[in-house]
Amino acid sequence: MAIHRDSNKDPSGKVTYTYKVNVEAINLLTGRRVQKQKSNISSLPMAKKIERELWNICRNGSPNDVTKSWARLLQAYFNDIESKVRTDENPYGWSPHHIRTTKGRFNHIHHWNGFRVSKITIKFVENEMDELERKGVSRQLASKIQSAIKAVFSFALESGFLKYNPLEKMKKRKVPEKRKKALNHTEAQTLLFEAKKRNHPFYDVWLLALVFGLRRSEIDGLHWSDFDFESGLLTVERQFIPGEGYVFNPKDKEERVVPIPDFALPHLQRMRLKSEGKKVIALDDKRWTGGHQAKATRDFCCEIGIKEVTFHQLRATYITLALVDNIPLGIVKEAVGHSNLTTLNRYFRSSGVDMRGQMDGLKLKIPSEEDGKVIDLKVAD
Repeated sequence: MAIHRDSNKDPSGKVTYTYKVNVEAINLLTGRRVQKQKSNISSLPMAKKIERELWNICRNGSPNDVTKSWARLLQAYFNDIESKVRTDENPYGWSPHHIRTTKGRFNHIHHWNGFRVSKITIKFVENEMDELERKGVSRQLASKIQSAIKAVFSFALESGFLKYNPLEKMKKRKVPEKRKKALNHTEAQTLLFEAKKRNHPFYDVWLLALVFGLRRSEIDGLHWSDFDFESGLLTVERQFIPGEGYVFNPKDKEERVVPIPDFALPHLQRMRLKSEGKKVIALDDKRWTGGHQAKATRDFCCEIGIKEVTFHQLRATYITLALVDNIPLGIVKEAVGHSNLTTLNRYFRSSGVDMRGQMDGLKLKIPSEEDGKVIDLKVAD
């Protein structure tokens, strides 16, 4: 802050003085440096008063755009993502399910609808997420809600709704990484053998999930023309999503090639002989067609006494067992369609492949049964 005195001489030679105030401060709302000035102030006391007023405006003032309504901004964001829904003309757009899920997350903060954007700061959002967790919302969901809020403000800046993003420096909410739940070799074998023995309608889809690591939608989208039995390769190029139909690209946006293991060839060829159409799976079961495969898988695991996993966790099982069986990381990455090794490394850590046998060299001896045996020293008469 600074006050400068300027001298002025009129035609008669009389000297008068005026004051100029220059003020700058870091705005508490935006985190940006703000400068203001005022000149032609008639007296020093008045200049000091104006200096304090301008500093307060720089420090605590709100830019015009942050007085806008949160509800209005959110509706503009919804309109934008809905315009990008996946269609035949826009095959790489957002899935309708993803849009519904995204919009649903904002139901947890519906009380914000009466707020101005100026109220929504990094500290405010963090406190709101803390409160949601206290009310029972999981840490993982709170993190996704926070990310969705930040996405709204990024959209606001990019679309010109706001001149700056007050949440730009907000850090992602930390979520403890859980161990990837998956079946071991024995459990996977038990699942398939019991399903086969009991003639379970999900036997073929469980087998495809465990042999190829496919998602539910990818299995439902398989055609027999996707299998090249001569070269031993399966091309994954489409999904079939309940309520949406065929989507001609996998979830990761690019078609991929998956190796067909030799041990699976006889069963796949039998399936093809029995098939009555181009679709590999034509399962007429409400649990499958209605998207309830997770519960069906969990229930059967419980019934046969193995670890209860969901259908999608059979994909995690495929990845984990491949790593345990020393299939190269790069091959597994390409087979499941991960864009980088970071995601795959989470499965690698969960599998414990790098930890097996590492403590065998620990020099600790556990007493044997003989070492711990109590000997009766009493001598018989």
